[in-house]
Amino acid sequence: MSDASLTEFKFIHAADIHLDSPLHGLSRYESAPVDAIRNACRRAFENLIDVAIEERVAFVLLAGDLYDGDWKDYSTGIFLSKQIGRLAQHNIRVFAVSGNHDAANRMTKSLESPANMKIFSSKRVETVKLDHLGVAIHGQSFPSQHVDENLAAGFCDAAKGLFNIGLLHTSLDGREGHANYAPCSLDDLRSKEYQYWALGHIHKQEIVAKEPYVIFPGCIQGRHIRETGAKGCVVVTVNDGVVSDIEKIALDVLRWSLCVIDITDIDEMRGVLERVRKRIDQEIASAEGRPLAMRIRLQGATTVADELAAYPDRLDQQIKALSAETAGDELWLERVENLTNRKLDLESTLADDNPMGKLLQEIVTITRDTDNIDGLKQKVAELRQKAPSETFGHDSILNLDEEQTLHRVVDEAKQMLIGRLLTVGAAK
Repeated sequence: MSDASLTEFKFIHAADIHLDSPLHGLSRYESAPVDAIRNACRRAFENLIDVAIEERVAFVLLAGDLYDGDWKDYSTGIFLSKQIGRLAQHNIRVFAVSGNHDAANRMTKSLESPANMKIFSSKRVETVKLDHLGVAIHGQSFPSQHVDENLAAGFCDAAKGLFNIGLLHTSLDGREGHANYAPCSLDDLRSKEYQYWALGHIHKQEIVAKEPYVIFPGCIQGRHIRETGAKGCVVVTVNDGVVSDIEKIALDVLRWSLCVIDITDIDEMRGVLERVRKRIDQEIASAEGRPLAMRIRLQGATTVADELAAYPDRLDQQIKALSAETAGDELWLERVENLTNRKLDLESTLADDNPMGKLLQEIVTITRDTDNIDGLKQKVAELRQKAPSETFGHDSILNLDEEQTLHRVVDEAKQMLIGRLLTVGAAK
């Protein structure tokens, strides 16, 4: 390392900002917390700028997907310029690469970047040296929305005597739920002998390696139920040319929570609701004052399974009332899922040679092959005509273009019918 590196400095590594992205699966509901939704990604980005100023970082790295595709107007770009300008007032520079969502944005090409912001070229790998810190930052942007080639292979070797950082938007060797863009291996990155790789594209925070540090900071604001938990950035401290600390900072203003509750040992509805109440209290505490968008998933084998399955609307309303009582406006219940199994002896009922047993046999043997269920395709077509198009988007729980969605609907309908029949039968 050079003499310039014999010092301590900090930098922020963030990615997947998705400015002005809607929070999918939430805003279309009448009861959604609109105030918390509106501009959530902007407010999280403002938090990022605040942290950079408070921590007195030397620079900020943004590893792609600053935007969320095309803007509706130039207000998104103006907001970005204003926030980056706040950093300029504190002599903080910003280094960024474009990701797949940025490459899809046509407006960015006609708007100049702020003076203190460097966006790396998409044509070749570029290197920026910060001599006063002994740092070399290497990066390359996406030239188009879909990049299948290994961009990491084209990065230059480490600059001798400097702290080398690679800035790259990539799926690395693949991650569930993310498109395979600019794929590369950990060995590809290590071969460059950099001290830090600042990656983006994967929305879940992950420290992939520590020798050298290879990190996905995750997105700064969860946008749907697949992006649960704290979201933010990392503050990296470098001391004498070596990473000495990685601090995870939460930036999100609205948190998503998938609340899985096992009710195996519960045999009455009162117990179910009490367990749900306790879990809600725990989630509210862990959110540290942020509003929550929560999905509750009940699971386990229980004697109340049929009661729950028989009247899903009643279960939904009971838990919504409970959440409103417990957390008020700080909690919005996105969905209640009942994945419980019955403890009742369904087999003996099926074996009965009576109308109830025969009807249950017909329901149980209904195939999941949607092509062989009479009238299903017609009903799906009618539903598409009646409901708003966004109800069936790729992020929706009713994405009818996915076969697994139709399988789930069929399974839930079977559970509901069996539950109601067994509940009615037990009451007689």
